[in-house]
Amino acid sequence: MKSDTIRQTIRTAKPLGMTNRNMPRTQPHIVDEPLGGKTIAAALKHWQPDLSWKAARELLVARRVTLNGTTCQDEARRLNPGDVVEVADRPGAKPPQGKDICIRFLDEHIVVVEKPAGMLTERPAAERSHRQGDPHREPSLDELLPRVIGEYCGRRLRGDEGLIWIVHRLDRDASGLLVVARTPLARERLTQQFASRTPSRIYWAIVSGRLEPQTIRTHILRDRGDGKRGSVEHLSAEAKAALVKTTSIGHQSPRPLSLLDEGQLAITHVKPLASRRGHTLLECQLETGRTNQIRIHLAELGHPICGDVKYGPIKTKACAPRLALHAIALQFDHPTTNEPLHFEAEWPKELERFWDELPSRWA
Repeated sequence: MKSDTIRQTIRTAKPLGMTNRNMPRTQPHIVDEPLGGKTIAAALKHWQPDLSWKAARELLVARRVTLNGTTCQDEARRLNPGDVVEVADRPGAKPPQGKDICIRFLDEHIVVVEKPAGMLTERPAAERSHRQGDPHREPSLDELLPRVIGEYCGRRLRGDEGLIWIVHRLDRDASGLLVVARTPLARERLTQQFASRTPSRIYWAIVSGRLEPQTIRTHILRDRGDGKRGSVEHLSAEAKAALVKTTSIGHQSPRPLSLLDEGQLAITHVKPLASRRGHTLLECQLETGRTNQIRIHLAELGHPICGDVKYGPIKTKACAPRLALHAIALQFDHPTTNEPLHFEAEWPKELERFWDELPSRWA
């Protein structure tokens, strides 16, 4: 579906009525300092004193518990202060699998796919061997894609044919378009393109409130002081002082430390496409691609993405089926032919339904 068609669909959509009854009700808990470092099973027993260890494990195995918006089945998972744990009244959806990955373009050098929401783009290096045989470990895109490519080609891949390299990422709970390299040459040239900011990456997001067109430019830190990423420009004076003190430890003589130098430059261009009952459908174009960049920028403006339990208020999760963020368009040059390639994805049906229902929900 072309962009103009998608926009017309959004603008003329009719309310479909309430479907909240189809969504599991959740009971949110915010992890405080005393529970930091405890297992999620221990925390469940703390919040529900009558709960047995067996019952706590059954809640996790039944996919009724989420940690920061993601299903958690590992009873030994350690919690951090500020984590959000929710207990649903019925099992959540099963994690996406290889069949949920859609191949949009494939040749010997690259593959363009649509990643489903709820799937990691790439397994962190520290987790690749950790609990590898865990039956509850949810598969990631980089683990599933070689087999998906083989099935798409109708044959078993051999040797280097099955190798892939991730050159950019989408958040686990976001969906949409990604290009993945299949050769070292493609990886090198695509990495150069992303480093020089030449690819065009456009996302759609539904946020609370109304925004004007603008460019957001900040410097993002890996840890703003509470374990989450955040912009230097939005830190309180106390937080800045604490971070400077922490990062200065180890210097032989105290010296001024610029947090702007510590943060990574992050630039996002946003443009409203439509508004409905106190919410806005935004087009977000990335100039840089920092982890959680769009989510951080919009939350710091006071307009968190609906369904974002990490950077937004908990209540946004109650009304959104998932994180309302979708990579809807991707443009780059082919790494070997230099041919300009442009791809567009459809707006996910669950997010379209959520947008359509906003008048009823917020009337």
